[in-house]
Amino acid sequence: MNSSSDPLNRKELEKLDQEELLLTARSLLAETQALSVRIAAVNEIATAINRSLSLDEILRVVGKQAKWLLDFGHLSVYLVKNNSGRFIKLAGAAIQFDEATMNTSKSFQKALITGQSQLIKQSDPNEFLGQYSSQIILPLESSKTIFGVIIFASIKPNAYNQEDLRIGYLLSLQLSSAIRNANSFEELNLLYSEIEKEKQKSEKLLLNILPAQIAEELKHTGRVKPVYYPSASVLFTDFENFSTIAELMEPEDLVKELDYCFSYFDRVIEKYNLEKLKTIGDSYMCCGGIPQANHTHPLDVIMAALQIQKFMAFRKIKKSKQNLPYWDIRIGIHSGSLLSGVIGKKKFVYDVWGDTVNLASRMESSGVAGQINISQATFELVKDSFEVEHRGKILAKNMGEVDMYLIKGIKN
Repeated sequence: MNSSSDPLNRKELEKLDQEELLLTARSLLAETQALSVRIAAVNEIATAINRSLSLDEILRVVGKQAKWLLDFGHLSVYLVKNNSGRFIKLAGAAIQFDEATMNTSKSFQKALITGQSQLIKQSDPNEFLGQYSSQIILPLESSKTIFGVIIFASIKPNAYNQEDLRIGYLLSLQLSSAIRNANSFEELNLLYSEIEKEKQKSEKLLLNILPAQIAEELKHTGRVKPVYYPSASVLFTDFENFSTIAELMEPEDLVKELDYCFSYFDRVIEKYNLEKLKTIGDSYMCCGGIPQANHTHPLDVIMAALQIQKFMAFRKIKKSKQNLPYWDIRIGIHSGSLLSGVIGKKKFVYDVWGDTVNLASRMESSGVAGQINISQATFELVKDSFEVEHRGKILAKNMGEVDMYLIKGIKN
């Protein structure tokens, strides 16, 4: 009898086929579900790392969550920047990082240079991470440039297959994107930092030329309105016999000495809240009561003048002991109304104008070497605070005879 025609046998075969088909379907379903879980894990990591613009935070998240993707005993990232490498262990036991071994590792270099993912089922013990039998080495790429690799490694032989390689590749794409964003953010911050440094340099240079509030007005409006001050005090200094003594000095020494003296003057007037206006040769000019009006300007100017006078007296003693040329200083001060503003379009100059400025200049030129010469107007404002000696009426150029006074010190 032919068994193929037996209905009972046919039914048994069909039953076996159905059972085998059911087992296959269940196996495929389980594999699909497992793959879905791993892809979901990749998506969760991608979401987490793209929330951060910190490279350290991105790598920390990958090291913590990648364990849901692949079974590994070691996880690391190697980044290349400016012809140098940085090896970063994310998970697993500490290993000896050997740049030379890494450079001779064929699989490692192939991934890093060609951008081809490497699936190693049985590693060479002499190569980099050779203590791990199974490895997956995946390139990290940005704008068609390989900037590093991510490495999964296990001590188990044949631990990884092509599906593991694809899952790892998905993670490497997400990690590449996150690192690129972090690097771009870092570069942008560096750029902003450089811009801020240059801005601060420009601000500092501008403030060396103009008072802060004048600089702000110029930046915001492009111009500075002239301001009238009903009361301010102007101070001039000049060195006695400057030209004669300058001829005895080397040019470099002359400039160095002027810079030393004027730099000290700058610190003094800053201390007393005065505004430096200019230096012309050996002449120094500053003003109190501008650009912020105040009632203490005559006292502030004379206190600064006394400190400058004392400094130059000590300087004279020191120079004479060294048999070096020295200068006596004349200081002149006058108080009154004036106009302030900025002149020029390219090289800004903050300056003051009016008869007050002219008379202050005459107080200096008609003064006494080593002394502080003040006008009648300034005397009336400070007579209760300082010991003063009346010089009488002194001839001032183009102004006739005017009352002048010498400051002798502070009243007790």
